[in-house]
Amino acid sequence: MNPKHLVSVIAVAASLFVAGCEPEIGPNGVPVVGDGPLECGRLAAPIHTVQGNQAMSALVGENVEVEARVSAKFVDGLGGFYLMAEPGSEDADAATSEGIFVRHAEKLDWPVGSKVRVRATVAELGAAPDSQTALIEVSQLIRCEDKPLAVAPRAVTAAGNAPTDWERYEGEHIAIAGPVSLVGNDDLLRHGALTVSFDGRDYAPTERHIPGQEARALADANAATRLILDDARLDEFPKKLWHLPAPLTPETPYRVDSQVGGIDGVLEQRDGEYRVQLVAPIGSVVQAPRPTQAPAVDGDLRVASFNVLNFFNGDGAGGGFPTERGAQNADAFKRQGAKIVAALDALDADIVALMEIENDGYAETSAVAELVRQLNKARGKERGDYAFVQPAAERIGEDLIAVALIYRKSRVQTQGEAVFTAEGPFAKWSRPPLAQRFVAGDFDFVVVANHFKSKGCQDAEGPDQDQEDGQGCYNAKRVESARVLGDWLATDPLKVGHDRVLLVGDLNAYGNEDPVRHLVNRGFVDAVATHMSEPAYSYVFRGNSGRLDHALVSASLAAHVGGAAEWHINADESPGFEYDEPDYDRRALKTRYRPDVYRSSDHDPLLLGLRLQPQTVAPTPAN
Repeated sequence: MNPKHLVSVIAVAASLFVAGCEPEIGPNGVPVVGDGPLECGRLAAPIHTVQGNQAMSALVGENVEVEARVSAKFVDGLGGFYLMAEPGSEDADAATSEGIFVRHAEKLDWPVGSKVRVRATVAELGAAPDSQTALIEVSQLIRCEDKPLAVAPRAVTAAGNAPTDWERYEGEHIAIAGPVSLVGNDDLLRHGALTVSFDGRDYAPTERHIPGQEARALADANAATRLILDDARLDEFPKKLWHLPAPLTPETPYRVDSQVGGIDGVLEQRDGEYRVQLVAPIGSVVQAPRPTQAPAVDGDLRVASFNVLNFFNGDGAGGGFPTERGAQNADAFKRQGAKIVAALDALDADIVALMEIENDGYAETSAVAELVRQLNKARGKERGDYAFVQPAAERIGEDLIAVALIYRKSRVQTQGEAVFTAEGPFAKWSRPPLAQRFVAGDFDFVVVANHFKSKGCQDAEGPDQDQEDGQGCYNAKRVESARVLGDWLATDPLKVGHDRVLLVGDLNAYGNEDPVRHLVNRGFVDAVATHMSEPAYSYVFRGNSGRLDHALVSASLAAHVGGAAEWHINADESPGFEYDEPDYDRRALKTRYRPDVYRSSDHDPLLLGLRLQPQTVAPTPAN
């Protein structure tokens, strides 16, 4: 036990001894609990003693009595309420908390601010050591005063230096004036949760650093500065997001980088993460603006990469739904198509590499043929001149999804047949890469569409399991995919006689991870890192922004790159703006869905500008 805590207990005990009521202090430094009825005003265990100044309480399993003020009631939502020590009873140790959760399933009729006395058992809820200290198995609970007296929340103005620094506030009612940055919104609809950071946008550690010490340090720094704002309920898909200052709509989208202020709630540790269970709606949100038009890039040709999030068209004749992935019915597919087409139309790219399109061949009823028809119809007779690349195969690979290439016939022409490889990891895990030679005037080059194995851990074995280096599962398969891809291209599979090659697509690896570095070490140039001055990202996952989508150019093609950009229409957006009509919220289509570009996918499109004539001076890589 911390000596400071023991001193505070002894001091209280001495005062009661003078009054003729000698307490019995147990070996754990807190009063021994008897079997009789509770008596308000008797010596109780201070909350800071129960909490301690370590990750877990030293009193786990002990029966204690605590007397304090009710700071928040979450009986219906979280199955209990919170207590906070009265002003003046705190200890001098900044590492100890003055609040605690009491698990109590029965309705609590007393208002917030009521002084109560509880007899219960100290416990840690959750997996150690990332657990929450709590009082459980309440045997007695009484109210000590008729008049409630609210205890002011503790003002929190900054984060600590380590994730465990939040432990000092565990169980306390806190207030954050802000502003803090919204870094994650993917769990808003399911659990009513938003992730915020005191340090601006959080980047995936392996986007900024090579896996290792620096990446781990960034992961810790991200965790130290972020909190989850929760709606104080455990049920999924709440019907009402009561804690938002305005509903989730296209006008108030709660994009990543929005600025949040006026946070009022209790800080807890649940599911291994620090959360603020809100007691009042968020005070203010300055909405981050949506980009209104596709970015401009310097160059004579525009080449794009776009993951279209499971574009499956059923049987190609309006039926065949639900499919194994993508839209569940024909109406949902129409909504999905409207968004994808709006994005492709606005991109106005001469060549587009597509990922996550249904792998159902190239007939008139195929998904790629359907997408090209929809796009050309939307663009009209003069601009609707897209065609798709068709290799000499019925389909490429055995996966449900495939890559594809579409292009504008008035801007570029194909030369020779498209080729792909299904060797090694491309036989089952990564999708086979598709390569096509394109010609514009006297300039010709090869575009290769790619989609490597994802980071998900299902069925991962041996070296494909998560190595806990920040690269997730199946990193070994992605590295092997990069190696096989590089070896295949080195054989000049299209027989073009040069190495002007552009690799684009979803590599499912952040910018400093092994697969990307393998290709860079083979001589490919990271065009996005070279040409973008601001930190790049195409995907946001669990509050971390980073690039899963890449444009890597051979050394001979690098001088033709005029610019690169990412169009942030998807990664920063809530999944609530997708085409689905969720069972839990039938009003979503009316309140949120629009046939526009926003959240047309979960990946941002990437755009590259190519010059027909090379630059004489190569650009300086961005820091």
